[in-house]
Amino acid sequence: MTDESLANQIRTLHTETIAAIEQRRTLADEARSALIDALRNRLICRPGCEDAIATWGLEPLPQRWTISAGAQLSHTRSHTDHHEAREQARFGVPDELRHLQPAIAVYPRHVIDVTPVPNGNDQPGPQQYRITVQVRLQTWVTATREADAYEAARAIVEGHLPALADAGITVTGLTWQAADGPDDVPQDDIDADARPVNCAAQLTELAGDLTAATAARDAAVQALAGLRRSIRARAIRALVDDEFGGIYQHMAERVDRFLVDLGLDRLPRAHHVMVVADLTLPVGAGTAREACDAARDVMRAATTSDPDEVRPWTAYGWAIPEYATADQDGWRIPWRHEYEMRLRGHTTSCDATAAAEALARVDLTRALPSIDHHLVTVTASVESVGIDLYLDPDRD
Repeated sequence: MTDESLANQIRTLHTETIAAIEQRRTLADEARSALIDALRNRLICRPGCEDAIATWGLEPLPQRWTISAGAQLSHTRSHTDHHEAREQARFGVPDELRHLQPAIAVYPRHVIDVTPVPNGNDQPGPQQYRITVQVRLQTWVTATREADAYEAARAIVEGHLPALADAGITVTGLTWQAADGPDDVPQDDIDADARPVNCAAQLTELAGDLTAATAARDAAVQALAGLRRSIRARAIRALVDDEFGGIYQHMAERVDRFLVDLGLDRLPRAHHVMVVADLTLPVGAGTAREACDAARDVMRAATTSDPDEVRPWTAYGWAIPEYATADQDGWRIPWRHEYEMRLRGHTTSCDATAAAEALARVDLTRALPSIDHHLVTVTASVESVGIDLYLDPDRD
């Protein structure tokens, strides 16, 4: 392999790596924003939203934090006398502080010092005083983590300091206090804007040899595929576990739209088919009622309430005693057996009903291998077509 062809291969691998990382970042941002929108629209609950975000390794939900700090506030104001200056310093703050955006609340704690400012004359009238007060500052920020909230709060306060200084107001000795936790705010106030996410495979330095470049590309592709699988599995799990509540098909369509909007495959669709099989069973018993009970025992082999891979349906039936007929060996009992199936992979309803009928015949043959039963009729009809009711988060 020439140096030029090797370099071309490495460049191609780098391009594929960068593309996979960017796709994963975009998918993560879009999935997170879609979840927050669903939360704000009350389509999902907050615990479910937080669990999905954590499962997918995305940035936590943004929350509003109240961040407080102790500080010394100094300013110069005119008062008629020292008593008035001290009294107003205990309960009031300069008007300039009330109009800051983003807002800062200032609460005086105690007066540290009130000092007259020499004005160079002895004329009667208001006297200026330099007032220093211990205060508690409070501001509100939206952030995903407490540490980020503190950084945002510091930025807000420090951003106001130059303008306050121009107005003769200084804030010193800032001491930030621990927050009690995020505020309990309505979910309508949650910011739906996407935040940067920490991708599992970030490029800090592109690999310079073929083996390392291949490994980096494979890791990026696997991280993208892993996020896709995780999003799909968690969405299906929410549907299977009925985390949404409401009518299944309505919720399933919403989950389907969520996946499709993220560029993922649609949920599997199925034909909901009912199959009715009418048959007669030979039963040796003394009375018609005893024969019906015996027929019920025989048909347990074809009865199921828990669909699985072998028998993906529910099935049950009942005897029709008024049409029972006696013969030389006992009774022949009419039995109606109903199958409820959800079949995937069929283009038309005719295909689905034909497949359902065949499955029912095979199941009855399996369940009654040594019984001389007579299968009178088997009819199948499609009830509806929609997203399959039986989804598996690990396979679908």
